[in-house]
Amino acid sequence: MAKRARCPHCDRLFGRDELDRHILRCRERNRAGSHSISENMKKTVIVDGNNIAYHLSPDGKPYVNNLLLAQRSLVNRGYRPIFVISAALVHSIDKPDTLQTLMNDLEVVRAPRGTNDDLKIIQIAQKRNADIISNDRFLDWLDRYPWVTDRLRKFRMTPSGLLLT
Repeated sequence: MAKRARCPHCDRLFGRDELDRHILRCRERNRAGSHSISENMKKTVIVDGNNIAYHLSPDGKPYVNNLLLAQRSLVNRGYRPIFVISAALVHSIDKPDTLQTLMNDLEVVRAPRGTNDDLKIIQIAQKRNADIISNDRFLDWLDRYPWVTDRLRKFRMTPSGLLLT
């Protein structure tokens, strides 16, 4: 598999032989005055909602506030997040009403009951050519979807929001 690298301007992945040409085009667009990110230019990312909700949970219970912080942080950084959650998360989260409101207001995909939410995350990322934000390593799926390691973005959660590492 060819080495891939990210454009420092738009954060898209390219083969190393394509990257230099793309960076020059991105620089020209930025110089032309298109510094603001329009809705169409936002990079879509697929977010492992369960992984975010359970992150640093001292009592093993998922928190809807983690999802809200992650959403706010990603939008502020110019991303268009699509959250994928399992059907079980709705029943175990600390504030189910807030989660329902979040599901109505944001783009949230709920994996059907009895299906693997990790597979749903991978399928949506493949379909939309998007990166995945999760601390999961998706080891069960690497044989079938080897590109996952290139598009996987790890995170840290802080009181002020989500940080991509």
